[in-house]
Amino acid sequence: MEKLDSKLSASHDPLKEERYFVLAVPVPELEKESTDKRKAPDGTFAEETDFGGAHCKIFDRLGLDLLQVTSDGKAVVHADKLTFSQLSNRAARLPTLGVREQARWATIDSFDLPQPSLRVDDEWLHSLPQSELSDVIVELQPILRRREADEVMRAILALMNREGETLTANGADFSGRRWVRGRFTRASVRAVAKDFYSVQSLHAPLYSLAAAQRGTRATVTTGRSGQHPVVAADLPCVAVVDMGVPDSHIILSPYRRGQFYGQSVARQAIGNHGSLVASRVVFGDHSSHESIAGATPACSFYDAMIGSVPHFGNTFHDKAVIDALSGVRGAAPDVRVFNLSIGDHKTFSDFNETDLREKRLTLQDLDNFAFANDCVLVVAAGNSVPGTAPAPPYPEHLKDSRWALGPWASGFNTWICGSYVSRITSGGLVVHSGWPSAFTRIGPGLCNCPTPNFGAPGGNCDDAYRVGNNGHGVWGIAANGLGEDHCGSSHAAPILAREVAFTLRELQRYCVQGTTPFAVTAKAFLSLTATRTTEDAEVRELAGWTLGRGKASVQRLRSPATGSAVILWQGYIESSKDTVRVQLPIPKQWLASAEKPVLRLIVCSDPPVNEAAKNDWACRKTVARLHPSPDAKAVRAPRGGHYSYPLIDRTYDLQRHKPGESEEAPEDLWVLELSYEEIAPYVAAVEFDPRQRVAFAAELLDLSENPVDPQPMMQALPIAASMTRLSVTATPIRPPVIVRTL
Repeated sequence: MEKLDSKLSASHDPLKEERYFVLAVPVPELEKESTDKRKAPDGTFAEETDFGGAHCKIFDRLGLDLLQVTSDGKAVVHADKLTFSQLSNRAARLPTLGVREQARWATIDSFDLPQPSLRVDDEWLHSLPQSELSDVIVELQPILRRREADEVMRAILALMNREGETLTANGADFSGRRWVRGRFTRASVRAVAKDFYSVQSLHAPLYSLAAAQRGTRATVTTGRSGQHPVVAADLPCVAVVDMGVPDSHIILSPYRRGQFYGQSVARQAIGNHGSLVASRVVFGDHSSHESIAGATPACSFYDAMIGSVPHFGNTFHDKAVIDALSGVRGAAPDVRVFNLSIGDHKTFSDFNETDLREKRLTLQDLDNFAFANDCVLVVAAGNSVPGTAPAPPYPEHLKDSRWALGPWASGFNTWICGSYVSRITSGGLVVHSGWPSAFTRIGPGLCNCPTPNFGAPGGNCDDAYRVGNNGHGVWGIAANGLGEDHCGSSHAAPILAREVAFTLRELQRYCVQGTTPFAVTAKAFLSLTATRTTEDAEVRELAGWTLGRGKASVQRLRSPATGSAVILWQGYIESSKDTVRVQLPIPKQWLASAEKPVLRLIVCSDPPVNEAAKNDWACRKTVARLHPSPDAKAVRAPRGGHYSYPLIDRTYDLQRHKPGESEEAPEDLWVLELSYEEIAPYVAAVEFDPRQRVAFAAELLDLSENPVDPQPMMQALPIAASMTRLSVTATPIRPPVIVRTL
């Protein structure tokens, strides 16, 4: 550690005397003791060091901030000069310290300075023209305060000595990390990467697509003057984060709640994509232009424009998305559902390490935005490259890496929507209604998480995997007011978004004044009640990894189904030391009558996430334990499920708890215990509210041939009279996210 001072002294970084950004090199493996004879027959076993997983919290214990985990398992960490000096002195005395202190250091072999290749991709750097200026974004380390960021920017500006080199823009990500954009020579980029440890990365501006406009078959849309006027403010609203809808759109203008555009984005709509997506939010899914022309509007939209300037087709700058989300939330706090029909033809494996990290950090900001704002971000699963055939062909292409989810559609707190074929057309590749569209992307998401979550109609393609001008699409209204059919998951996502908006509107009816339903409450309910679009064995696995739980619908809130009883609950877990206990009614009378009683349980939360937690992504893991009574042992949970993904889906077989059985339930009221564990460090320089929103949807049903309806017996319980409102939760006063660098 002492050698780092001499290396830093040669740097031109203005913060070299204040902050240390260093590389922790892990030991390959640790020898650990265990009494598990299967794991350690001789009492010890070797555990591989994993800074992105099992050992990511050791830096917290040493007083270091974990900023990044590299592809080869090293960790970029931070400490101020005083802390690092104290650590250096402690490391020198480590042989004389106790076992507990030595254990804290056991996974670290040494410290070094991060190499320039961690800040800039070598191949991209060499591709820059030597004598011309290039557009470059400089990302500063996330821990820097505003004053410190200004110092670094001034030092970079002083380094730029070629005529025309300049800084053109600056901003901050949702996590507080500051960035600057400018025109650089290749020599200046290399100099910054070599000498400035306060810089996290340098890269070209990253652009994505408004997830692929597909097909262009137009027809005249009939007028709507004969319909009863609808006031947009009276309808549920979805913010459409897209390329924009023309100000004077002949059909959609009356249903626009508002408009937002940030700095450095187009002030006018670009192309048809935004209009097509917004029309499906407003009017829903339709199979013909006659149908959509006569449809009744059921939803309004908020026009959040992100088109890039200058624009290149349906492209946008990645940093415009969070700006748009924040802008809409500030202008219209009641708008809680956002549709992001955006994506990228590239998968994670197509990016160099620098750009990949930036894409993951953008996704981190999306997930943390959802946590901070209790909102729903519906993201299209994305589309394959048009005209590209998978190998093996559809529907056996489950493992084709070119169909893997892209960076936007892989998060934990976002809702990912795939596409299925809802109507069969002549010449279409898919010949079964309800099967996944051949172009829709395939899960899993980050850390092998179970996404996409849901599916909606998005159209078909022909046997050459082409989607333009073929009549296989779904219908929307273009920028010119004409009805057009298009294919793509971008046209499926708004159908899910409007169902979520309807669901939140319905759930609001069960909240007392001043409270609102959580976004995770809607997710739990829709996950429980979603219906599979197909049961065909040939595509069962493919449908699971493209359409998730299937088609989401608000219908069972509006018209509850007979034959089962659904229970909803929402609330806060106050901290990692808190346990919430919820009474869950399961009538003994119904248990006695039902031949095959089961409890289906969906528990949802929206935890903070950290890009550095490579293996887990989430910083918190919700734990659910079901007890037949307050004093009884927990029922053994069914196996399976993802370790850190914030959705628990369990089906409990209740036969052993029937009256007269060995584990008979002693009473009608069971207890569900909810808590959370902190499994990864939080994003450096950000303080997250320790309270964790959590919700569950539970369903009692009898799976026998002659099922017994639990509803009458549920309503006969004394507690039923109080089960008419969602939990009373006051609107939080404290901010859920505090950025310490401001």
